[in-house]
Amino acid sequence: MKHFLLLLFLLTTIFSHSQEVQKVEVLKNDNQVTELFESLGKNELKFDIAPLLAFPALDVNYERINDPYSSYGLSLYLNLSNNDSSNVTWVDKFSLTPFYRFYFFNKRDFGGSGFFAEVFSKFSFGEHDVEYYNYNPDVNSPGIDYWETVEENYFDIALGAAIGNKWVNKKGWTFEISLGVGRFLLNPSEDNSTIGREVNSFKPEAVIRGGLSIGKRF
Repeated sequence: MKHFLLLLFLLTTIFSHSQEVQKVEVLKNDNQVTELFESLGKNELKFDIAPLLAFPALDVNYERINDPYSSYGLSLYLNLSNNDSSNVTWVDKFSLTPFYRFYFFNKRDFGGSGFFAEVFSKFSFGEHDVEYYNYNPDVNSPGIDYWETVEENYFDIALGAAIGNKWVNKKGWTFEISLGVGRFLLNPSEDNSTIGREVNSFKPEAVIRGGLSIGKRF
């Protein structure tokens, strides 16, 4: 009986020890995360499919994974649509958006993935409608007051922040969702009055950043 109890104790101890070893292998330490991170590469190229379907427009992103916890990159946006016949009062034709990200991931991730927070700036070139009201201050010459809508080019700079999440598989393919908001810095006042003319600009003060991106790390 004593031998049976001793054998049972030994088997229980060995089984418990093997379970602990298995748990240690599943949970990755920082060195294992770094090895997986380096095996996938530090460069990532991705395309945002949301503007391609909505406008269409081409939004290409390059991201350099600085380390498992941060990255920086650049987004290039090119509008391919013809908005001459639409009711849109403003549209970005071309923009460059540098960004910097901080990743917050668990031990099962590859690094440079998971939930992230981002700060960005945007250099935007586009067109917007400007409405001019022309009037004659001479009361003896009535009937020449009128509104005139003119399409004008603009350049502006925005600053903002975004949050999102990225998933990476073992072959380096990525999927990302994000949403953020910023504010244009050079946007003039909506109502500007000059002698003989009132001006209404339809360019927005805020900018939205975000989308659904598919990419490849290399």
